[in-house]
Amino acid sequence: MNYMYLLYVHLLLSYFTEIHSSAKPYKETKPQKKELKPLKGPHSTSRNDEDNTQNRFLRTFLLNRQKRPRSSTENSFRRVRKITKRPTTTTNCKIFCRSGYHLQILPSGVVRGTVDQDSEYVLFEMQSFGPSLVRLMSPATGRYLTMKRDGTLRGLRSQTTRDSLFKETHEENAFHSYASYRYYRKQPHDMLVGIKRNGQIKRATKTFHGQTATQFLVIKF
Repeated sequence: MNYMYLLYVHLLLSYFTEIHSSAKPYKETKPQKKELKPLKGPHSTSRNDEDNTQNRFLRTFLLNRQKRPRSSTENSFRRVRKITKRPTTTTNCKIFCRSGYHLQILPSGVVRGTVDQDSEYVLFEMQSFGPSLVRLMSPATGRYLTMKRDGTLRGLRSQTTRDSLFKETHEENAFHSYASYRYYRKQPHDMLVGIKRNGQIKRATKTFHGQTATQFLVIKF
């Protein structure tokens, strides 16, 4: 009986010794420290976000500025106002476009072309204020031809605005062109008065020198 008990104890010791020798040594692991991220409040933004926002704003601003017609700084407003108080010369004339229409200003202020050469609205008084600087006034309506920043034409009663000043250019083919003195796209005097083949006014932002729609004959009477 004692012999069997000792044999049983011996077998148990051998079994636990074998298990202990095959087990991997225990390594104590240190707990990893978690990095605390700063909390973002409703009004807090990162540096990168601010830089990206500024870059997007600058790109949008510069792109819009390139597309938008600019105001000419060739002369200061005070100087222009001084030289345009009184015209040096005036000429009664008709403005006939190469596209086949006479320029006219209606009593409502609408500007367009017409084939009626006997209409009173096709008569203009061309006022000269210096070398190639003119205004076009319709005696029948008392309105002046003006060009807005977006390139549209309109007849206004006020002559104090620089929108009614035009740069007259004598082309090589004996025709005349009239460009806005105040507004331009890329360089001064590149936004021209024009009449399309259907008699409608051509937007000045889509005109350039040499187009048939922008060439006129001045018929004096």
